[in-house]
Amino acid sequence: MGADANGSLALHTVGSRVWLAAEDGWQKGEVVKLEGGKLHVKLDGTPAQTRICNPDDCPLQNPSLYGNGVEDMTTLNYLNEPGVLWNLKVRYQHDDIYTYTGSILIAVNPFASMPHLYGMHMMEQYLGRNLGELSPHVYAIADAAYRQMRREKKSQSILVSGESGAGKTETSKLLMQYLAWIGGYMDGGKARNTRSVEQQVLESNPLLEAFGNAKTVRNDNSSRFGKFTEIQFNRDGRISGAAIRTYLLERSRVVNIADPERNYHIFYQLCDGASEAERKLYFLRPAQEFHYLNQSTCYALSGVSNAEEYKRTRQAMTVVGVSEDDQDAVFRTVAAVLHLGNVAFQAGADADASQVTPAAEEHLRAAASLLGVDSKGLSKALTTRTRQTVDGPIVSPIDVRAADDNRDSLSKTIYSRLFDWLVNKINTSIGQDPHATSLIGVLDIYGFEQFRENDFEQFCINLANEKLQQHFNQHVFKMEQAEYEREEIEWSYIEFVDNQDVLDLIEAPMGILDLLDETCRFPKATYEDLAQKLYSAPTVKDSSRFSKPKLSRTDFTIEHYAGGVTYKTNNFLDKNRDFVVAEHQALLGASVHDFVRLLFPAEPQAAGGPGGGRAMQSSYKFSSVGSRFKKQLAELMEALRRMEPHYIRCIKPNSYNRPMDFENLNVLLQLRCGGVLEAVRISCAGYPTKIPYEDFVDHFWNLATDMLQLDDIGLTKGVLQRVLGVEGYQLGKSKVFLRAGKMAELDKRRTDVMNYSARVVQRHVRGYLARLHYHRVRHAVLTLQACTRGWQARSFAGSMRRERAATVIQAHFRRFQARQKYLGVRRAVVRVQSAFRGHTARQYVRSIRQHRAALLIQSRWRSHVAQQSYLRYRRGVVAAQCAWRSKAARKELRRRRQEAREAGKLLQDKQALEQKLRDVQNVLEVVQSQRNELRQQYREEKAQREQLEARLSEVQQSVDGRVAQMQAAVAVQLAAEAAARQQAEAQLAAAQQQVAASSQSAASAQAALGAEVTDLRQKVKLLTQQKAEDENKWQAQVQDLMNRLNNALAQRNAAREEALMVEARLKQLHEEMEAGRVTPAAPAAGAVTPVAAAAGAAAAAAAASQGHLQAPAVTPYGAQEEGMLNRMRRYMASIPGTSPQREGGSLPPTPLAATPSGRSFEGPAPDGLSEMDRRQRELYAKQQQLLREQRSQDQERLLSTITEQLGFHHGRPVAALTIFRCCLQWKTFQAERTPLFDRIIAAMGSQVELHQENNGCLAYWLTNTVTLLFLMQKNIKPASGNGYAQRLRQQGQQVTRGLFGSSKGSFTSFFSRTGYGGSPGGEASIHGGAAGGFRQVEAKYPALLFKQQLDAFVQKIFPMLRDNVKKEITPQLAACIHAPRQAGVRSSTRRSTSASESAAAGADGQPGTPQGRGGESGALSPHWGNILRVFDVLLDTLRANNVPAFLVRKLFEQLFSFVNVQLFNQLLLRRECCSFSNGEYVKTGLAEVELWIGRYKDWVGDSWEQLAHIRQAVTFLVIHQKHRKSLQEITSDLCPVLSVQQLYRISTMYWDDRYGTETVSHEVLSRMKQQMVESSTNSASHSFLLDDDSTIPFSQDDIAAMLDDKELLGETPVPAQLKDVPSFSFLHKKLELALQAA
Repeated sequence: MGADANGSLALHTVGSRVWLAAEDGWQKGEVVKLEGGKLHVKLDGTPAQTRICNPDDCPLQNPSLYGNGVEDMTTLNYLNEPGVLWNLKVRYQHDDIYTYTGSILIAVNPFASMPHLYGMHMMEQYLGRNLGELSPHVYAIADAAYRQMRREKKSQSILVSGESGAGKTETSKLLMQYLAWIGGYMDGGKARNTRSVEQQVLESNPLLEAFGNAKTVRNDNSSRFGKFTEIQFNRDGRISGAAIRTYLLERSRVVNIADPERNYHIFYQLCDGASEAERKLYFLRPAQEFHYLNQSTCYALSGVSNAEEYKRTRQAMTVVGVSEDDQDAVFRTVAAVLHLGNVAFQAGADADASQVTPAAEEHLRAAASLLGVDSKGLSKALTTRTRQTVDGPIVSPIDVRAADDNRDSLSKTIYSRLFDWLVNKINTSIGQDPHATSLIGVLDIYGFEQFRENDFEQFCINLANEKLQQHFNQHVFKMEQAEYEREEIEWSYIEFVDNQDVLDLIEAPMGILDLLDETCRFPKATYEDLAQKLYSAPTVKDSSRFSKPKLSRTDFTIEHYAGGVTYKTNNFLDKNRDFVVAEHQALLGASVHDFVRLLFPAEPQAAGGPGGGRAMQSSYKFSSVGSRFKKQLAELMEALRRMEPHYIRCIKPNSYNRPMDFENLNVLLQLRCGGVLEAVRISCAGYPTKIPYEDFVDHFWNLATDMLQLDDIGLTKGVLQRVLGVEGYQLGKSKVFLRAGKMAELDKRRTDVMNYSARVVQRHVRGYLARLHYHRVRHAVLTLQACTRGWQARSFAGSMRRERAATVIQAHFRRFQARQKYLGVRRAVVRVQSAFRGHTARQYVRSIRQHRAALLIQSRWRSHVAQQSYLRYRRGVVAAQCAWRSKAARKELRRRRQEAREAGKLLQDKQALEQKLRDVQNVLEVVQSQRNELRQQYREEKAQREQLEARLSEVQQSVDGRVAQMQAAVAVQLAAEAAARQQAEAQLAAAQQQVAASSQSAASAQAALGAEVTDLRQKVKLLTQQKAEDENKWQAQVQDLMNRLNNALAQRNAAREEALMVEARLKQLHEEMEAGRVTPAAPAAGAVTPVAAAAGAAAAAAAASQGHLQAPAVTPYGAQEEGMLNRMRRYMASIPGTSPQREGGSLPPTPLAATPSGRSFEGPAPDGLSEMDRRQRELYAKQQQLLREQRSQDQERLLSTITEQLGFHHGRPVAALTIFRCCLQWKTFQAERTPLFDRIIAAMGSQVELHQENNGCLAYWLTNTVTLLFLMQKNIKPASGNGYAQRLRQQGQQVTRGLFGSSKGSFTSFFSRTGYGGSPGGEASIHGGAAGGFRQVEAKYPALLFKQQLDAFVQKIFPMLRDNVKKEITPQLAACIHAPRQAGVRSSTRRSTSASESAAAGADGQPGTPQGRGGESGALSPHWGNILRVFDVLLDTLRANNVPAFLVRKLFEQLFSFVNVQLFNQLLLRRECCSFSNGEYVKTGLAEVELWIGRYKDWVGDSWEQLAHIRQAVTFLVIHQKHRKSLQEITSDLCPVLSVQQLYRISTMYWDDRYGTETVSHEVLSRMKQQMVESSTNSASHSFLLDDDSTIPFSQDDIAAMLDDKELLGETPVPAQLKDVPSFSFLHKKLELALQAA
């Protein structure tokens, strides 16, 4: 670091931290002594060692301020080799795998999955950010290249290099993923082709990896070719095309591999992933049976499935545009290469001849079939050679070895041409844009290679790296000079190592490549001939970069920029020859497969005839691989020179592919090979140390404490002149530039000053500690003396107390013994007495209990028996009652449902109402006549009964008379017989025959008379029974007639009430007609409205419910009237002598009422309707039309009114209350179909879409929709007995999507509902539970759907309002997280001066100076003030529009949650934000926010809790002594909300820019990392960033629970547009009265 030993020694001092060379790189140490120009360095570690070194061998370490490394190594104070290596190692151990060196990105392969570093969330973070603004990342390089391309309209290139296994391929994938993403970022969501250019570019990676990557010793997925991907962009920055260029495919790997490497992936994928049909088609076998694959024992990769990769390769081919036929042809060709490898040869009949072995015939036929050629022709082409002579072709056999080489040459040629065809197919499918304005090229090429044995491939690879290194050196040199010019400092030319001499050695005329091509042209030449040419050629042997190894006669060594490499020439000739055998060309050119012929197109014949040219021509056509590669390199370098380069150097940290293993020597070698150390050397040749003025002043201000009143530039200049003089530095516009070693001189002077200050502080502290120790010792002595004397006094007092205590104890013990003896005797006596008394009492109690138990059992049993009997009887009665009541209830339910379906609304036409009144009067007259008839029938029955009783009495009297006459006749006859017997006694003998005849006639007469009496008695009994039956029947019929009479009276009363209501409505219509607001319809005489039917049914129901008699069956009006009259007629006709027809009277037929649909309940068909029924229907239709027109006009007025700002009345939204009251008055909630709800939603939606940026308008409509939703939630409910709830559940999602799914934002309902009509049931069915204790309205499906639409409307307005505020505060949040740069640490004098100046400025009150809010914090950032002003305006707007308080709280909670997410994510992504001073800056702003939240606690709620993450993160930044905090204290006490990943991120990024303190201890970091590894398998996401919650934080239930319905029931003013409209006169009533009327 200096010119001589003394100069170097001046840079070191006792205590300086230095680096010492060690076997594994570098080791840390500390200078403990300076002696004789030598340094005594104590090495870190156990046991401690001391080493004597030269100052030049001990580079200085960087300060401990960089304990966790720096993101850009150009900012290191000491830019040297150990500093670079240490910085990379420290960052790698903290999982920071990316590091900048200026604009060069160094990527260290972590050998582990790190999902939190990649993905969409990280792409969005790096979008549009300047390089270095966020932590180093591959996305930052890609974004910088893209933005530079867009800004400068110049093509860019990204060069990715590194050794095998360093992660070049994965880095290139990430670059192309980001470019593909950002290339389609501005699509605007338009539909794109499924095979987009971006997708094809990305899918080309796995395809080329399958055919061009293989497993090597160092890497499982090593690219065996170079690739340059050009992504083309149009003027809009979108990807319009792409092209892929490949370089130097390793063809020898197809036929020869070393163990444990593998061949190309596609061979193993085809063998394991092909289907059964493909196996038969391609004659496939396991990979172990193919010669080209079984040369190694490795057939599968760890964690990789060949079958799955085969499917992915197939999918990638489909995406990039390879058809199914081409895919089959490609895999057929790959299978043919495998079968060719199994074709073996044996010696033929001649000595130099060969032939195919019998075992290989099967593979020969398979290869010939797959290639579409004849198997014999293929065998001949492999075992013979044809030479063209003057006399004709000569075919000569070749030996077995030559045949093997011939076969391998054919296999390599086929595979190489197949690979080139794939690349061309990809380019053709993707398509190149000839009109592309610019492009970005991604170069993924092999790094510098140096193995134990290096062949032709390593020679070409290192040539490419020499070319790229030269380009890299020129670019780094140009960047260094550009920075000097940008800072406007004086500079001179910087020399750097130019490797042009190495390129001349290889590429110049007669260089190594020319000599190699010249040797290859001789078929008999050997590699010894090539070596001799190289050793003897002047252009080669005279080069300083070329040398011959001492122990080899054919090898040569080239000194590359990364070191010397020795190459073996054994295979140079074979691998450089790219010849095509003419027999192979002719055979495959004639294949039956078009694809094979495409791979081997016919070549034009060479000029010359039989007489000209050579006498003999070989069948081999020479083509140089090296020359072709040299040409490709030249084209590549020419393309790169036209582009602006960006470099990514990939580093492999260890040779074992293990995570968290960092091998110093291995990394150092790669840094040299990658040119990173050369870039460092170029930087050191100029001004390696570049420090901004603020950082320089913060670090070295104590070297010029007398100049603190100067600004940063003046103070910097004063320090440099005082310490360095006038040389060794330059002052730029924003930085100070120091020569190598000057930073060490400044640090040495600063260390001396700090050491002197430390000694002064130590002297004062040690004196203070000595005095403190003396005072403590004196106090301790006095304390000991006092304690000793006190102990002695207490001991004496204790002995006295013990003596007295012994006396007291003796007395108490003796008293205790005497008392115990007495108590023992007393207890014995009491025990005996108690035992005896207890025994006696128990005997008595036992007898009483037994007696009571018997009584209780008896009473319980008798009670049980009686209760069971009673319960059985009661159950029977209850069952009978329930059955009867359920039957009656079902009948009543059916009746009411029938009425609800068939009853219509009252017609409001004047003529119809008058006709209805006349119909009611007719009904009354009919009922009155029926009543008179019933009375007449009763009188007739009574007269008939009297007649029957008189007739019965007459019959009884006649019977009694006849019996008396017969008895008198008998007595007369007996007396006559007695006289005759007396007179005939004398003549007895003579007149015996005459007496016998008289006796016989008397007996017969008496018998006849007895029979007649018996017959008369039976007739009397029969008449008595008939009379009793007639009386019972008459009583039953009279009772039935009385019941019907009562029903008719009830119907009459109901009809009268209905008539009164109709008269009131008629009067209102009269008034409206007189005012000209209603046009009357044509009158229709004789129409019978449905009102009569409804009145009759209601009267019948009332009569049945009020009376104590059994109610008749419930039917509609027409059916009920017809049934009652007909039954009455039939009954009167069935009674003899009482039929109305026999009396000459009859009841007139009553016409049946028609339903609103025009269908009568009973009667003739519609074609046979009477004139009255037809006119009734016409009148009904006209009245319905009039009602619809009137209602349509009212709806139009309502919609035009609500589109204007109606304002609020005592905090109540007028628009919402007006809508609700109109719907309630018009019975819209009970309507089956209505367009009103859709039109209301459309009107409100149009207003919101028109003013979606106006928070006042959004707040106005939010209040209205929430209020209307609350009113519907409280006052309506789904109608019972229908399927609305199920329909709503099925269609709920579609309603919401239909509500806001329109492309233009129109709020059109998903359902189309047409027509309008009230519920057939008339008034709404009311139930309990509405606002104010009123009953709820049964709503139909449209009303319930309208409520869901309102809910979706609230969920639309709320996020719109929230997003508007987010847009306003987002620009301010970016500045709130990063404190503005201050001048640094100053002395108390300067602080006081600045404070006084700022106070004076504040007192002057100059305009434009940002003042604190209310003067509470003078240091508050204006950005915080702007955010709080936005919140103030928002809160005033919400309060002015009466938004419910709970919605305001939810809104502010989400806004503060958004602030928390933005600030916290910025803190984790920007290292400069994780500093101590920045934490204090953010904490000051959060304190102001806390005061604001406390001021509006009632409105913003618990919003302070939403800032938990940023509050705890800031608290962690500003606490002291972090290294003493344990993990338990951090996670439990300080930061309980933060995850381990977030704490780890903050801990590793923290740096103290004020006091230089350390972050948490290494033990805590290790435990954090261990917990992260343990939780990585369980966590769904590894991202440490927070996600913004955009969900709706409330539901309908929250709205119903938070609002108060009492505030909405008062009087509300009528809008001016509706005041003079009579149809809206109901709005003058209070809402409470409207709910009561409902």
